[in-house]
Amino acid sequence: MGNETSSATQENDISSFRKEKLLHEFHTFFDFNKSGYLDWKDFDLCRQEICRISGWKSDGQEERVRACNVFLSVWEKLQAVADFDSDGHITAEEWIKMWTNLALNAATSKKSKIKDRNRPPPAAGLTHNIPDWLDDYIEYRFSLYDRTRDGIIDIEEFEYVLSDFGVPAKDARTAFIIFSKNQEKVVDLEYFKELSFEYFQSDEPSDLGNFITGRLNFLD
Repeated sequence: MGNETSSATQENDISSFRKEKLLHEFHTFFDFNKSGYLDWKDFDLCRQEICRISGWKSDGQEERVRACNVFLSVWEKLQAVADFDSDGHITAEEWIKMWTNLALNAATSKKSKIKDRNRPPPAAGLTHNIPDWLDDYIEYRFSLYDRTRDGIIDIEEFEYVLSDFGVPAKDARTAFIIFSKNQEKVVDLEYFKELSFEYFQSDEPSDLGNFITGRLNFLD
């Protein structure tokens, strides 16, 4: 059994620990313009920042066009499952409601598989119980960190990018050392995805994925 802090308070709720992580993600990384809610502007600003860092300046440049298409797709898919009142905005409450629904669906799917092992997986659109829109977003998040475009995130890149999000340099470096196993583990896209999936699903504070945002503690 987990500790009281990280355990779910109700059967139909997600743990307070996971909720704290999700709200941190919402306010720090998704709400790019700090409006208090998500809309297309946040994703467009994120796209512009990645294009700027990558040197994709021409409007007709293939990489820039692809980035625009991917971020538009991510926003539309997210809006379809999280904009519960259809007002064009996603609030923090709607964000948590979406993740709660995903967790409940995953739990129901797991129970169904136990009852009927021959039943095909019902999780269309999910990757490791992660929505496909988030899978796409994580790839571009990786691109944001990978400033040298060598396919690997190093500690200097991690620290530099997170400084724009208000993460202290010491915390960023400590977090990187933890999830890179003292820099012995190469942080490529595959490993970054693994850590990110863990971040969004884990209820165990010591799991390495929980350090992927540079924050060292979600239990305060």
